[in-house]
Amino acid sequence: MAEARLFAKTYSDVAYVEGMYRRDPVMERALHKHCKQYFDENYRGVFFVGDEHKTEIFQESFITLWEKIEKRKIYVEDGILKGKDGSPFTGKLTTYFMGIAKLKFKEWVRDRHTGQDAEDEEKKRKAKDAEIYKEMLYDEGENAMLEIISDCISHMSERCCQILTLFYYKEKSLDDIMLELPTFKSKNALKTEKYKCMENLRKSAQEIYHRYLNA
Repeated sequence: MAEARLFAKTYSDVAYVEGMYRRDPVMERALHKHCKQYFDENYRGVFFVGDEHKTEIFQESFITLWEKIEKRKIYVEDGILKGKDGSPFTGKLTTYFMGIAKLKFKEWVRDRHTGQDAEDEEKKRKAKDAEIYKEMLYDEGENAMLEIISDCISHMSERCCQILTLFYYKEKSLDDIMLELPTFKSKNALKTEKYKCMENLRKSAQEIYHRYLNA
C-alpha cells in the first residue's frame, strides 16, 4: 500500500506539509521526488552550475524546506497552507522551494569567490558550523552544558555518535569522515545525516539542561 502511494503522480501541497510534519517516510520521499523533479526542470532558468554543485544546492535547499516545516514556519491550519506571520500561501510549495534554492545559489557563488583554496573553504565552513553548534547548545559561563552534551552524544545511535565525535571533538573534515565511515557514498548524504543528528542532540540537550536549571 505504501509503495502504491509513493508512485502516485502528485499530492497536494497541504498533504506534503502535513506528511512531512508527521515524519511520514512515504510522504518525505514523495516530496523529495516532487521537489527534485521541479528543480531539475527549472534550475537552468535560475542559475547555471555543474551537476555536482547542482546536487549540493538541491540537497541543502531541501533540508532547509524540511527544517521550516518541522519548526512550523510552514504549516497547515484548517486545511490551509500558511507561512510567515500566519499568512496563507499565495503560490505553490515548489515555487517557494525554488526561492530557497536561489538563496542557496547566491551563498554558493559568494563562498566560491573569496579567492581561497579548497582547504581554506573547508576550514571556514567548519568554523561556521562550530559557531552555530555553540550558539544552539551552550549558555555562556555554564560548564554543566558541556557534560550534558557529552552524555547525550554517548547515548545516541552509534552512527550519530561517530559523526558528531569525529566532526566536533576530533575536528575531522567531511572528506576525512567519509574515509572513516565508508558506508556514506556522498558528502551530501553525510551532511544530511549530520544535520539530523544535530537536531536530535539539540533537542535532547536543551530538555535536560532546562530540567537541570529548574532542579
